[in-house]
Amino acid sequence: MVSHSPSSSLLRPLVVLIPGIGGSVLADAGGRTVYDVNVSKGAARAFDPAVLAIDNELHAMRLISSYGIAFKQLVTGYENLWSALVQRLGLSQVDTAVAGERLIRPNASLLAFPYDFRQSVAHTAELLDRELRRRAQGRPVVLVGHSMGGLVAAWWWAFLSDGIEVKEILTLGTPYRGAAKALDVLVNQLSFSGLRLSGITEVIRGWNSVFDLLPHCQVVEKGTGHCYPYELLSAVTSVVPDFAARARKAYAANKELHKRLEERASREGNPLTLYYSQGHATLSRTVLKSGALTVLKEPPSWLPREWDSGDGTVPMFSAIPHFLEGSARAWRRLPQKHLGLVEADAVANHLGGYGLRPLSAAARGGRDEGRGAYLCVDLDDTVPANEVRTVAVRVLGADGSPVIAKDVGLLASGHRVRGERDRESWKVTLPPLDSGVHKVTIQAVGLPGGSRAVFHGRVGAVSCENE
Repeated sequence: MVSHSPSSSLLRPLVVLIPGIGGSVLADAGGRTVYDVNVSKGAARAFDPAVLAIDNELHAMRLISSYGIAFKQLVTGYENLWSALVQRLGLSQVDTAVAGERLIRPNASLLAFPYDFRQSVAHTAELLDRELRRRAQGRPVVLVGHSMGGLVAAWWWAFLSDGIEVKEILTLGTPYRGAAKALDVLVNQLSFSGLRLSGITEVIRGWNSVFDLLPHCQVVEKGTGHCYPYELLSAVTSVVPDFAARARKAYAANKELHKRLEERASREGNPLTLYYSQGHATLSRTVLKSGALTVLKEPPSWLPREWDSGDGTVPMFSAIPHFLEGSARAWRRLPQKHLGLVEADAVANHLGGYGLRPLSAAARGGRDEGRGAYLCVDLDDTVPANEVRTVAVRVLGADGSPVIAKDVGLLASGHRVRGERDRESWKVTLPPLDSGVHKVTIQAVGLPGGSRAVFHGRVGAVSCENE
């Protein structure tokens, strides 16, 4: 079991929120902000992507606020989760703090941990360790990691956490086995609506973190067999400096992480609760043919149907580390897409149990929470502004099999649209959207037993002009 001392069990734990890649505001050595999102307009601040090159010294200042668009990609805001945690935990502003060189509010019960998301998971975990050791001071800790932030939390617990009591680690859409999207960006470039964003892609290719996010399994279909990304021929990856060596190093690190996680869990008990999503078209299948690498929103041939799809960024099978494949009680399925996981009420309610009293069994929820019918939605996080888009929707049962619905509809920016049945799926029209970030709701009604399935998400509408 995870160690619990009699004295610390009565203490309010230190709850730490760790964002995903792109979720931290970065500044240069002179204090000038070089990466942020413009909250008022939901658009990217016009910074030169070159300032984010790995050789430039940058430091993290705070978490990204609200949703915005950076380099034509939707970026997660964390203020809604932060506010919900303050409320659920019964805290005031003096009980919260942001990690940094100055030890502000050392007794804070809620800590934001922004970090330089260009750096490796291992590097960031060491910075987290330093922050926790000067702040925990005998208190137990609860870590909440979104996306890559979950890898940071897992790495810290596996390798660095000796001497600190860990109550629980919640990971939200964390790619324990990587994501094909990272491989697509590195090899084929970041793109939007057919437009290749070469400037930011060249910068991203230098980030150590993106290699940590590569698929760490034999995901590449090659002829009649499969291979690891690091086994790709140089002719395929020549645009990425030192791809093979860096990919192999990241693979070895990930393999060691899983080994250490399993070993530690066998000794101390498993502290991980895995929040994931299933129901959104997700880049998962990678095919190498005629020297070209194609990444598709299809399940790999070797993947069982019940593990199909994901949260739009991270495949479901990647959000579950292999040593917990048979421990479904640690799983929590949510309907939100990757970015929206941080706004799920279930997460805030779960953490609300860490108020003045220990977390109750009821607050933890059961393994079947959210395991009913769900929507598989093929909707990109960003779409061209002022253009009509068709969204494919499937209604699926818990086992991944099709479910008959009476009707499917969409609501976006005040527009209500009814879907059209297309065999075992539905097609619904996303109306033209002005530039900015918009809420989107898709609902299927008339399911067996009179139930319904609902998707709530956001989509960024952006200009197709080059960046």
